[in-house]
Amino acid sequence: MRKRVFNWRGQRFAYLGLEAEPGGSAEQQSQRLFERAAAELKALGLALDRHVVRTRVFGRTREARNIVSDVRARTFTGDARAATSSYISPAHFTSAAEVALDLFAMAAPAGGAKREVTEHTPPQSFIRHLVWGPMVFLAGMTCEEFPTLREQYTDVLARAQGLLRETGCDWDNVVRVSFFLHRDHDPAALLAGVAAAPVPLDNAEVEVVDGFSRPGKLVEIEITAVNRHARA
Repeated sequence: MRKRVFNWRGQRFAYLGLEAEPGGSAEQQSQRLFERAAAELKALGLALDRHVVRTRVFGRTREARNIVSDVRARTFTGDARAATSSYISPAHFTSAAEVALDLFAMAAPAGGAKREVTEHTPPQSFIRHLVWGPMVFLAGMTCEEFPTLREQYTDVLARAQGLLRETGCDWDNVVRVSFFLHRDHDPAALLAGVAAAPVPLDNAEVEVVDGFSRPGKLVEIEITAVNRHARA
C-alpha cells in the first residue's frame, strides 16, 4: 500500500494506492479492496462516502477490470459519487492480485462549501463533474467514435472544455491533466500533439496501460481544475 497526505491548491488531500490481497475471486478481492480503503481513510479522519473525489481502478484482465468497476459503482452512490476511471494494466501490479485501486480524498473545504455531484442525463456509470469549494474534478473521458489517437484526444478535449465551462472554468483553470495511453502509442507524440491545443501541460502526466472499458479506445484523460472565483 502507498499512502500520502498532502496540501494542494489550498486543500488537504489523502492518496491511497492499494492492490487487493491475492486469493479468492476478483469480486471478493474488489470488495475487500474498498473495505481496506474505508479503514485507511477513517484513520485519517476521512470517510469513503463523504470525502472521495477521484478513483482509478485497475484490472489485470478485462474481466477483472469490469468486476472491480462494478463493485466501485455499488460502493459509491448518490452524493458519494466521484470522478472515476478504469484501466486494464497487468504491469500496474507488484503482487498476484487481480485488481487495484488509486483513490484521492479531500477534507471538506473551509467555509462549508457543499459537495456538488452533477450527473449525465440519463445517468451513466460516470459523472459529469464534481465541484467542491474551488476544486473541479472531471471523470476520465474516452472516445470510441474515431479510430486514430489524434481524433480521439481531439474529441475528448473538446467535450472536456464544455464540461469545464459548465462549472465556470476553462483551460486556464486546469491544474492537472492525466493521460492514460494505450501502450502501442508513444507518450512523447501524444504530448506533442496535445501541445497544439489550449491545454496546460505544466502539470501533465502520462501513464501507459493495456486497455480501457472497451476495445478500440486509445487514451483516457482525467482533468482537475480550480475555480478561483468559487463561493463557499
